[in-house]
This record gives sequence, C-alpha cells and structure tokens, in this order.
Amino acid sequence: MDDLTPKKARRMRGQILLLLRSRHNVQGSRFDSVALTRTLQDLAFDVNLIDVLTLLQDLQDRRYVRFTARHNSLTGRQYFEKIELTAAGRDQVEENVATDPALEF
Repeated sequence: MDDLTPKKARRMRGQILLLLRSRHNVQGSRFDSVALTRTLQDLAFDVNLIDVLTLLQDLQDRRYVRFTARHNSLTGRQYFEKIELTAAGRDQVEENVATDPALEF
C-alpha cells in the first residue's frame, strides 16, 4: 500500500479479522504473514508484506490476534506464523461487543 491512511488501515484490519475467522470456522490451517498477504492481494487489496506485519501488530496490541514472530536469517526480515484470532477478535467480528472504531468491516 503506498499510503496506509487511517481509513485504509481500518478496512484492512477488519478484512484480516474476517479472513482469520473464516479459517477458524472451518478449522483450517493458520495463516503466516506471507500467505495472508498473498490472500489479501488475491482479493484485490493493494497491500504488501510490511503493511500486513504492521496491521497484525496493531491487531495484536488490541488483543484481537496472536501469532509467533520469527526472523528469517537469510533475508534479514521478520515474519509471523501461526496467526490466530483470539476470543476478543471473534467478538469484534461477530459484533458481540461494541464495535471498535479502529476496525471497519
């Protein structure tokens, strides 16, 4: 994403939670940050890996997702694996609690 505006960030955070919920509901394998980025790109979102890492960190700060952070010694880059939705994240997607203004579904 060339410009991660607040509106784009809200929309992308919401979309990430929806994707994680769909995987959770079918008990599919967990995303890693590369696969999540590619899935978002396949859905025609203008996003790159750095954007997804940043958005996932935002969601983790809000306790909506959890993941394991890893460092690739070959590329020198960080990536996340075992990305999963928390109960608080499911509550947001399912609208069981007041909607967080940092999300847009």
